[in-house]
Amino acid sequence: MPDDVRQIALYGKGSIGKSTIACNVSIALTEMGRKVLQVGCSPKGDSTAFLLGGDVIEHDILGFSRETRVNADNIMECVAKGYQGIYCAESGGPEPAVGCAGRGVALALDYLSKFQVPQRLARDFMVYDCIADVTCGGFGEPLRHGYAQEIYLVTSGEVMSLYSSNNICVACADVAKSGGNVRVGGIVVNMRGVENEEPLMREFAQMLGVPVMGFIPRSPIVQQAEAEGSTVLAQFPNSDLANIYRKLARDILAQKERHIPTPMKLNDILELSRKYQAFDMVA
Repeated sequence: MPDDVRQIALYGKGSIGKSTIACNVSIALTEMGRKVLQVGCSPKGDSTAFLLGGDVIEHDILGFSRETRVNADNIMECVAKGYQGIYCAESGGPEPAVGCAGRGVALALDYLSKFQVPQRLARDFMVYDCIADVTCGGFGEPLRHGYAQEIYLVTSGEVMSLYSSNNICVACADVAKSGGNVRVGGIVVNMRGVENEEPLMREFAQMLGVPVMGFIPRSPIVQQAEAEGSTVLAQFPNSDLANIYRKLARDILAQKERHIPTPMKLNDILELSRKYQAFDMVA
């Protein structure tokens, strides 16, 4: 990928809100004049739906590759133009119970790079929306293939979310140790109402050695916007939450520092949660 195409990856456990954040950040970046291609890196293939009026993209890359041989002429059938001219693509995944979804993601990204899709679309910014299940190594492939050199961890104060983010830090540290150019830009806290969530997350970030980029508060307007197949920035552009997404995009755009994290042990994560009594959700 050319140096003039900036690539960021949002990593986090399933259902943590990565796609919501990715779509709103993509719109905010577009408002600032960046030309964005958002790529969903999950077998579900729904990362970009809220940029496409709530519809799942017609052809995900791996599904398309099972039907026909992917080449420079037909790869663009796997790209759709969404809200405010944001281009969208989905890696897709293998057929159920067949193959490794994570390695399939890496293959899909290879197609985008090989056939120079970002250049052909005149994109200067790519947003990858990646699931954080790297226990088998498969979903770590975008890291190892050099597509996700600048990572933002989307997490909350829930134990499993912390565990997933820590796994990504393990993968980043391992790749960096072997000479790979993979770094963490920061943590985005998608708040879930966990007890003492903000101080917990600040200490978690400090222990990892990475900054907190922002706190996204819980808000019913997220569900209201997505029920319309849309986003907060599209449906509620003047809301406080829309401005929080805009600030996050500005801070990511301005972020120059990249960090090799110091992963924690599971017992340290559990002890941190006990310290802040963060095992239960606030009613």
